[in-house]
Amino acid sequence: MNPEIFGWQHLVFLAVTIILGVASVILIKLFCKTEKSISISIKIYSAFLLAWILSNRILVAIRDNNALHFIPNTFCGITSLSLAITGIFAKKDAGIWHWIIYCGLLGGFLTMIYPDFIGQAPSIFYPLTITGLMHHTIMFFLCVTVLATGYMRPTLKKWAWLPLGLCVMMSYGIFLITALKFGDAMYIYEPLIGETIFTWYFTGFLFLLLHLVALLIVEYVRLRKSGKKLFKKNIEK
Repeated sequence: MNPEIFGWQHLVFLAVTIILGVASVILIKLFCKTEKSISISIKIYSAFLLAWILSNRILVAIRDNNALHFIPNTFCGITSLSLAITGIFAKKDAGIWHWIIYCGLLGGFLTMIYPDFIGQAPSIFYPLTITGLMHHTIMFFLCVTVLATGYMRPTLKKWAWLPLGLCVMMSYGIFLITALKFGDAMYIYEPLIGETIFTWYFTGFLFLLLHLVALLIVEYVRLRKSGKKLFKKNIEK
């Protein structure tokens, strides 16, 4: 019997990777006290992610006997690759973090919990399955690490990076479909979860709304601690 979502193989994978992922965040927090050491740990983590996403894309290209399919054509695929490159080359709190972190948290977490590709072979260790699971899981915990270490601080001032990044991703998907003749890309034609309302436009709108609400809450808590107000009124005397 092939693995199932929330079957024993999936649950064992979740248990092991969550323990290791949480442990990695705690260890980096405990032992990386300087900005340089945190930066090095983020780069190593990102290189690890890059190895897994590239391995997965190579296997996809081999399976499909099409070199073009090495190019990521899904939300999570391009997010994993972009996050890995960002982690290796971008500086602390660079603008691109304020796009890719939120995408990585969403895509990584949802796919860890609901990996719809998990039943493609009798074992979870089938190369395409395990590389897919691993790059999504590492993506999620890398994002958690970046936030936990303060390498990127959520702020309302940089809210526009997310809608801008999503526009870039959807434009990339249109390019794959029109120029490279992909059947679908970035779930432009099909919903993220089959036969549901989670189309790209509905999910995108919901994602941006939740992102804005979360940033307002973060700013409110941050400013309340400093004794300031989120929306300051100008009163003329």
